[in-house]
Amino acid sequence: MVVFIFLSQSALKSAFYAEHFRRVCREGDFVVCVDGGYALARNLGVKPLFVIGDLDSLPGESIEQGVEVIRYPEEKDFSDFELALRRVEKMEPERVYVYGALGGRKDHEITNILLMAYTPLSMVFVEEDVEVYNVSKTILLEGKRGLLCSLLALGGPCHVKKMEGFKYVLKNEVLLPSSRGLSNIITRNRAVIEVTEGRIIFFLNLL
Repeated sequence: MVVFIFLSQSALKSAFYAEHFRRVCREGDFVVCVDGGYALARNLGVKPLFVIGDLDSLPGESIEQGVEVIRYPEEKDFSDFELALRRVEKMEPERVYVYGALGGRKDHEITNILLMAYTPLSMVFVEEDVEVYNVSKTILLEGKRGLLCSLLALGGPCHVKKMEGFKYVLKNEVLLPSSRGLSNIITRNRAVIEVTEGRIIFFLNLL
């Protein structure tokens, strides 16, 4: 089962996200909306499992019957996205796609990436120009030859067992939180990274 999280920012790029969602979503998957992300679900004709947040981006918005609404006050200790992740973690999905995590306020964007680094969920931030993955075991990339990428150990030291299909490779090495993994290039149509300890944040530049 896969979970799709629509953030408020997602409504601004609805055409791209809609195309990705229709291509990837399968029967049995779920949609979760964070605040104004409900606008994207509504435009897609998708009924989310729940809408969560302070709902400040949905003034006067009517949420359809049968959708659980989890409302928090505007003044709270955690972001709407983090509150959503805590609930999604209990669902134990095999993967989570997030629309709208990047491209907004810089402090929000950095916080979202930090949340990705520490969540136990397998997650992908999906944007037109970049995809960001958290990798705790293996990532397989097919048909990405020539693309620029970076591996960052934002959550602490990470043991990389092997890399195949990259210009610069690590083999049984520890990647520390530093700039060492910045600006790599995929050199084959099939590229693999295997991690045995820790977690890598993998940036795949699409443009």
